[in-house]
Amino acid sequence: MMLRVSIIMRRKRKREGGDREREAIERGREMSNYARTTRSSEQRRLQCLQVIQELQEEIKLLQISNEKLNGEGLDDMSSTELASLESMLKEGFRIVEEQTEKAHEELTVKQIVEYDLMGMEWLRKKEKDDLAYQSLLAGRRATLRNKAREFRLSPPEIQPWRSNDPERLKLDIDSLEIEKKRLCLLNQRMIGKELDGM
Repeated sequence: MMLRVSIIMRRKRKREGGDREREAIERGREMSNYARTTRSSEQRRLQCLQVIQELQEEIKLLQISNEKLNGEGLDDMSSTELASLESMLKEGFRIVEEQTEKAHEELTVKQIVEYDLMGMEWLRKKEKDDLAYQSLLAGRRATLRNKAREFRLSPPEIQPWRSNDPERLKLDIDSLEIEKKRLCLLNQRMIGKELDGM
């Protein structure tokens, strides 16, 4: 009987020892996976920060270009650069005038039809509403340019992408890419290009 108890106890200890070994191996695997995940997460974060920095530089250049096209920050430009800017703006202005004339012709035909259907008072109210809306948009654009300038000149430590979360950083990248596209389109329109849809 004693021998039997001894054998059972040995088997039990052997099983417990095997369980402990398996648990230790599993903990080792988990730690290895955690270390790999941490390294991969840090690499993704660093890649995101690099993309953000590149986008910031591109946006900074686009903002400066936009300011110059709006007549701001011209003090440090040479006479050659100013002449080039003037030439671009004149060409853009010519193209915009042509597009405006074309749009006015189409609008005149449309207004005649609307006048016949809706009356002169309705047409005047619509024009007044359109002017108010354009004025509102102009104010928003000026405010946006000012905020962009302040943000560009702010110290890096207070900028929002000082996050460790890769998902948050990806959202920041998406926002910066949208801003870059917006500024590219705005700059193109300032020189008379990409006017379709206006």
